[in-house]
Amino acid sequence: MTKNTETNLTMNIFQENKYPVIQGNEKASTGFCTVWNQADVAIKASPELLEKAAIVGTLYSRQGVNVVLRNLALNPHIRTLALWGHGPLSNTPFGTSGTDILKALWKDGVNDDSTVIGTSFQLEQEIDIEVVRKMITKVELFDLSEHDLCTAVSKIEATSSMPYMDSVDFPPPVPQEISTLPSEKIGFTVHGNTVLEAWRKLVFHIMRYGTVKGSQYGMEQKELLSAQWVIHNEPCLFPQDIPEDWPDQLKETIGATSAAIEQYHDVFLSAKTKEGVAYTYGSRLRDWKLGDHVVDQVKDGLIANLTSSPDSRRAIATTLIPAQDASSKSPPCLISVQCIQSEGKLNMIASFRSHDIFKAAIPNAFGLIAMHQEVSDATGFERGSLCIQSHSAHVYEGDFEHAEKLINCSYLERDPAKVFDAMFSDKRGSIVIRVEDREIVAEHHTGDGALIAEYRGSSARDLTLKLGHLNIISQVSHALDIGMELQKAEHAMKLGLTYNQDRPLQIQIKEVV
Repeated sequence: MTKNTETNLTMNIFQENKYPVIQGNEKASTGFCTVWNQADVAIKASPELLEKAAIVGTLYSRQGVNVVLRNLALNPHIRTLALWGHGPLSNTPFGTSGTDILKALWKDGVNDDSTVIGTSFQLEQEIDIEVVRKMITKVELFDLSEHDLCTAVSKIEATSSMPYMDSVDFPPPVPQEISTLPSEKIGFTVHGNTVLEAWRKLVFHIMRYGTVKGSQYGMEQKELLSAQWVIHNEPCLFPQDIPEDWPDQLKETIGATSAAIEQYHDVFLSAKTKEGVAYTYGSRLRDWKLGDHVVDQVKDGLIANLTSSPDSRRAIATTLIPAQDASSKSPPCLISVQCIQSEGKLNMIASFRSHDIFKAAIPNAFGLIAMHQEVSDATGFERGSLCIQSHSAHVYEGDFEHAEKLINCSYLERDPAKVFDAMFSDKRGSIVIRVEDREIVAEHHTGDGALIAEYRGSSARDLTLKLGHLNIISQVSHALDIGMELQKAEHAMKLGLTYNQDRPLQIQIKEVV
C-alpha cells in the first residue's frame, strides 16, 4: 500500500519506485495509459486528468503490459483502461508494440501457456491467467489516441464503481534464465593485445550472445555471425600469457599447447600434405593447382604484390577452388588471407567461413601469425595487427561446460578492479577533461599525447552528446569512465570545487551541532 501525501490518497501501485505510475483519484474507475507520452507531462498539461483517473502511467514496451495487468489486478475498482498514444513516438512500430499486445489480449484472450493469442508475447509466469481472463471481461479497453490530450481527458467519465473482485497481488517477477542474451545478432568485434586475450573475449561473447542452433554434425552449437577478433600485439609465435591455474586438459582442448601450435605452423607454412590428407591450408595457399598451372600464392601473391607496391590491395590469397569446393562436404574453413600495409606496419586479414572457436581458433591464429611473420620478413615491414573474421564463430555443445567455466572464471566471477584500465588504451585516443571559465573542456588526444581537437560545453550532457555523435570513443569501459568524469566535472563547476580528472572531489561537509 502506498500513499500520495499531496492528495491524501491510498492506492495499490506495483513497484511505484521503479515504474512511472502516478496516483490520481482513488474513487475514479479509469486507468489512463499515456503510451510513449510522459505521464507527468500529460498531467501538467491537463491537471483535470488526476481527478478523472485513478492511476496514470506510461507504456513504453511490450513488457510494460505486465505492469499494466499487475496494477489492474491490484485495483479491481478500475473498470476502464484508456489508451492515449497521441504523438510521433507513440505511433511508430516500436511505440505501438505494447498497445498492440493489450488490444490483442482484450480481443482474443490468452492461451494456457500465458501467450497472448495471435502474438508471440508471453505474460510473466507469475501472473495468474485466470485472473487475467476475468479482468478482460470486467475492464473495458478503449483507445483515445486519435484525440488531443484535452479531448481525450474530456471523454473520461469521473465515476466510481465497486470492485469486481478482491485485490490480487501477483508475486514479483523472477529474472528469466535465458541461454542467449539480446544483442545485435550479427557483426561483433573484440580487440586484444594477444591471441589469448582476444580469444577469451570472443568466447565470452559467443556464450553470452550466441544463438543456439543445430549443426550439420548432429549436435547443437552457439553461434555468432560475422564476429571479428583483432590481435594487435602478439609478441611471439606461441602463447606466453596462459594463466597458471588453467588445467592441462583445458589447454589441450583449446589447442594452447606447443605441440598443437607447432603442427599448425607447419599446416600454414608448408605446401606439403601428408598421405591420406586431401589438402592443408598451406597446400591450398602455396600449391594452388588449376590443371597444369600451379601458383604459390604466398610468394607470388602476397609477397610479390607488396614488394612491387607497398600500397597494394592485391596481396590476397584464397584457399577455395570452386570446381572442387562447391559440392564438397569439407570445403576449407579458412577461405582467404589478405595483407595490407599501413603506416609501415603489415596487417593481415583472414576470413573463415566456419570457425570452431573453442577447439581450433587458437592454433589457427598462431598458424596465421607464423605466416604473417614470414610475409613481414620478406617484405621488410613490421608485423602489424591480425584481424580474423569468423563468419560463423561457434562453440559446439560438447564444449559448453568448459566454455562456461572459462568465462565464469575470467569474467563473471571476477570483480573488476577498474571501470577503465589505461593499460588497455582506447585505440581512438584519450580524453583529457578540465573545467575552465564556467565551461567543461574535453580534449581529444592521440595515443602519443598530441592534441587532436577540443570540445566545450556547459554541462556533462552537452559533451557526452558531442563525443557520442562523433563516435570518438571505441571502448564501452572508456565511455563509462569519461561519462562519470564529465558528470563529476559538472558538479565541481556548479559547486565551485577544484576538479582533477581521475581523482575524487574534495567536498567539505559541515557538522551540524
